[in-house]
Formats: sequence, structure tokens, C-alpha cells
Amino acid sequence: MDELKLVERLRSEVPLDIDVTGAENRWRRGPVRRRRPLLPSAVAAAACAGVVATFLVAHQEPGRAANVAAVLDRAADRAAGDPSPRAGQIVYQETVTRRRVGGTGRWYEVRARTWLPAGGAGSGLIIEKNSIRPRPGEELPPDGETLVGPCPASPPIERPYLGALPTDTGALLDLLADQGEGDRGDRQWAAATDLVDRPAPPRVRAALYRAIAEIPGVRLRDDGVDAAGRHGVAVTRTQDGVRDELVFDRAGHRFLGTRNVIADKGHPFGPPGTTTQSSALLKTAIVDRVPLHGPDATPSSC
Repeated sequence: MDELKLVERLRSEVPLDIDVTGAENRWRRGPVRRRRPLLPSAVAAAACAGVVATFLVAHQEPGRAANVAAVLDRAADRAAGDPSPRAGQIVYQETVTRRRVGGTGRWYEVRARTWLPAGGAGSGLIIEKNSIRPRPGEELPPDGETLVGPCPASPPIERPYLGALPTDTGALLDLLADQGEGDRGDRQWAAATDLVDRPAPPRVRAALYRAIAEIPGVRLRDDGVDAAGRHGVAVTRTQDGVRDELVFDRAGHRFLGTRNVIADKGHPFGPPGTTTQSSALLKTAIVDRVPLHGPDATPSSC
């Protein structure tokens, strides 16, 4: 038996909940070099945009994942093979997000369609639709259209399209660590989960998945479910009594969506196991133009 087969066999015998990410990543890629808020994520009408390439997320037969590093490596390889938009083309996404009013009230869904220029030049468009109407005293995201500017003066991590992010794992980890508050791992995870469903070139998305595998405290759960009800393997991290889950298709290793679950007793949003919110990336496509917006579209600030 050669060494790689032996490693794979031994890996399959390791419990899924053991955090072995750091050791395996160092074995796979050698030492990491250290150098140094956000957009929302039906088929687009042909009259609005000509679809050049489409990659739909579909549920596939389940298969047991070896561990978190292997899952994210495979997800990165899969993402790196996705079509790359040409200059002047548009990345189109459909997403759904499920939340509870005020954290504990009734459930609602926000469905969003997003068109963003791949090169970062020109304006994009977001169309959002809420599933319920607000009752007295409730605050809900409004329906409507938002114009998204190119934001050339904003830092690359804050731009609508993530085309300027580094594709080197170490450089990306350092950039993630520069965001937010908490310890280094907390900052990296919070920034990564903000970016994970944002439009990005295939190489950037692949680098992000590999960077997530390096974040301390990242673990694997054998089952997670996104806002569309699709099950997959979940890459997780727990902080402040809440477990964040990034859900990937078991067989194809494509990113499906996210879920936040109460992990500790005494949380104000519910007992352990309570889902507080979830999201699903339903579709990503490359199209040729942004549809015309309505007269009430609201410009966004960068």
C-alpha cells in the first residue's frame, strides 16, 4: 500500500468532530506564508440578460466526508473549475435568506437577485422580495431595487465584486484577520463567512475555501441544511454560543448555503439546536448585461 492510500485509510477512521485541520493543511501545502458590511446574494428572463454560462447547485447522493480540510480542498478544486467571466460580463446570483423577526418572532424569507459587473466597473443591481408584510412594531427588510456602484475607492474586501482579493492562502488569511473584533481566529471566521456567498472569480473563491480550512477551531459536522432545505456536510465554528455552518454538497462539494444554530444553554434566542437564520445560494450565472432598473431604485453607498 503506498503512502497516500495509507493516509486516506487512516483519515477515514478519524472521528469527524476532531479538529485536525492545521496538521493536515501543513502536510498538504507546507508552511503558510504570513504577510503582514455586505451584499445579499427563478431564472433571469432572457429579455433582461443573455446567459452565457450557468452552474446550478443540485442535490446529489450523500457520501461520507473524510475531514474538514479534505472537504474544503475538494470544494476549492471544484470552484477553481467554474467558468470565469470575461471583462464586461455580469455575475448573476439568486439567493434566499430565512430569519426570524427580532430574532425570536415569526419566520420570513428574503429572496434576492443580484447582477454585479465582473470587472468591478459600472453599476450593478439588487432586487429583493420579502415573503411577509410587517405588522405594527415589526422591522423587516423592505422590498425594492438597489443600485450598486463600482466603489473603486473602497478596500477590495468591501467591494461588491471580490475580484481584487488575493489568491494566496496566507495573504488572504492576513486580510481576513484585519477585519472586525475578537481574536485572530474570530476575525478570520467572521470575515470569511461574510464573503463566502459573495460574487468572486473562481480562483478567489478557491483560495477562500482553503483559507477557511486554516482558521483555528473549524470543525466538520456530517449533516447541515441550508435555507432551501438541501442537506450536505457542514464546515462549522462555534462562537458566543452560536454554531455557524457552511453547508457543502456531499458529492460535488459545491457551496450550498449557511445556517446559524444555538449551541449553548441559556441563549436568548432559544435552546440548543434552535436555528436562528439560514441562507441558500440557489443559482450563479454569467450574463451579458444588467437589466433596466425601475424609477424607485435606491443608490447604495460604498
